[in-house]
Amino acid sequence: MPEAIKPMLATLVDEPFDNKDWIFEIKWDGYRTLAYIQKGDVSLLSRNNQSFNTRFSSLVKALRTIEMDAVLDGEIVVLNEDKKPSFQLMQNYQRNQKGMLVYYVFDLLYLQGYDLRDMPLLQRKELLKKLLPKNSQILFCDHVTGKGKAFFQSVLKQGFEGIIAKNAQSVYASGRSRNWLKIKTHQRQEAIICGFTAPRKSRKHFGSLILGVYDGGKLTYVGHTGSGFGEEKLKELYERLQKLAQDKCPFENVPKTNMNPTWAKPKLVCEISFAEWTNDKIMRQAIFIGIREDKSPTEVAFEKEVPTKEVLAESEDHPKVPSLKKKSSPKPLLHLKLTHLDKLYWPQEGYTKGDLIEYYREVSSLILPYLKDRPETLRRYPNGIGETSFYQKELFHAPSWIRTEPIHHEERKIRYLVIDDEESLLYAVNLGCIDLNPFNSRVQSLHQPDYLIIDLDPEDISFDHVLEVAQGVHHVLESWNVPNLCKTSGATGLHIYIPLGARYNYDEARQFGNLIAHVVHQALPKITSIERTPRNRQKKVYLDYLQNRFGQTVAAPYSVRPKPYAPVSTPLKWSEVKAGLQPTDFTIKNAVERFKKLGDLFQPILGKGIDLKKILEKVATGL
Repeated sequence: MPEAIKPMLATLVDEPFDNKDWIFEIKWDGYRTLAYIQKGDVSLLSRNNQSFNTRFSSLVKALRTIEMDAVLDGEIVVLNEDKKPSFQLMQNYQRNQKGMLVYYVFDLLYLQGYDLRDMPLLQRKELLKKLLPKNSQILFCDHVTGKGKAFFQSVLKQGFEGIIAKNAQSVYASGRSRNWLKIKTHQRQEAIICGFTAPRKSRKHFGSLILGVYDGGKLTYVGHTGSGFGEEKLKELYERLQKLAQDKCPFENVPKTNMNPTWAKPKLVCEISFAEWTNDKIMRQAIFIGIREDKSPTEVAFEKEVPTKEVLAESEDHPKVPSLKKKSSPKPLLHLKLTHLDKLYWPQEGYTKGDLIEYYREVSSLILPYLKDRPETLRRYPNGIGETSFYQKELFHAPSWIRTEPIHHEERKIRYLVIDDEESLLYAVNLGCIDLNPFNSRVQSLHQPDYLIIDLDPEDISFDHVLEVAQGVHHVLESWNVPNLCKTSGATGLHIYIPLGARYNYDEARQFGNLIAHVVHQALPKITSIERTPRNRQKKVYLDYLQNRFGQTVAAPYSVRPKPYAPVSTPLKWSEVKAGLQPTDFTIKNAVERFKKLGDLFQPILGKGIDLKKILEKVATGL
């Protein structure tokens, strides 16, 4: 287990933003804490490696219920009666136990022998959500995807400190990063207490705290505050500062004060709320919030907002694609025990069930968007491609951690498997599923497909003719301004996809597919057919638009197929759809290298979809 991990820190930016590649979390007003759990022992450590075990012993007890070795990252907060974080309650919690002590966990860095820091953030959070116990004190820090502006406004209205934006594919890198950003609802700044002034009139102990931060490595005066103290806090701070008192001013340039100062060693860090920075870098209307026991003075620097647009432009210049880098250690499995990994699934090639599972582990970040939220029809090959297989729609006796959804089928409901994460993907593969066959629609929009498919199915005709027909379909769709992409089926044909964005029902999708098939058939009558009966379409390519019916499935992009050579259903560039291409060009042994280089070519298929009305109007004027 790694020790003393330095936390990943967010960069302050000037405004919220929307971006589908980022997630947004609440910025908690508490103590950043890493939790190390090993063989039942728990260590809660602050950013500067101080132990919180004694101070927050109830959290230690709650974390002991986690039975796996792990390193968590999160924020300890104390909630008030309105369930809002209160830094003041946090300050006094050890003394009076007022408020609700909670550990909001937002990241998982290590699990059961696996260092997860190089794994994409969303995958780490998926594992984390499964790991955390059902406990009122240990809570998963949820997020929203893409909609940072609306989330910021909601957080502002609710009185939270701000939001944290995180690149969804980011790895965990210690130190300040531009893959994590923070946007504050109010001006806040950590400051070092460098002294105090004498009290005036009836006030006891001290008048104001003298504040500083490091700016370019130099301790710099940034103002003073005399607000935010109760009588008890005045006394407590005065007693602590007396022990740090010194004759010498800690600043190179001695600031002017309205009363006689007592200087202090710059050891104590506090949190300040203020209205704005002046041109001289002085905080206006500064108010004391509390002492930061979790921060070292050397960490306290002048925090300048970076323009959000500048940071986002950087991320666009260096776009991230799902990582397919083979790791020395695979992602740990929380629930699933993989079985019979040495069983031969492709006897002629020597590929095993373990080889199949390794392939799906490597491409999980690519294939999961095409499986998530979609009912899955299972076809199981428990003994490989040369033995008996069987179809299974209803998933009986599924473990509690597997998602199933009841779907009305004919006169009864069937509980279908839904694959939402890597572990449920491997669960299906471990059952003997070589290929993955999801619905065209998701559970939340069950009767509205996300895409339309034209399945080019050859009947005793060369694959070069299939490629020719694919280009014919492409030409027709391009003339109608219809976006379209092509992939190998992984068997003998090709699949052409059109994005629908769940805007139309299956009947509308099928009717549009019918139109496409008829127009292409008219253009290429010698090598295409729309006849459903195989004997009536010999030496033709069948333009199958009937895959666009509710409950029909085809192999997902990146799915392996139960055919010789272990071919993979592979997205193509249209420039590749030409004579000479073969379905067996892409297999579990070479496809991953291609995907590393090209990323997800099929991503636009999950976009907002076409405007069918406008397209049909355009087609009608051209007929």
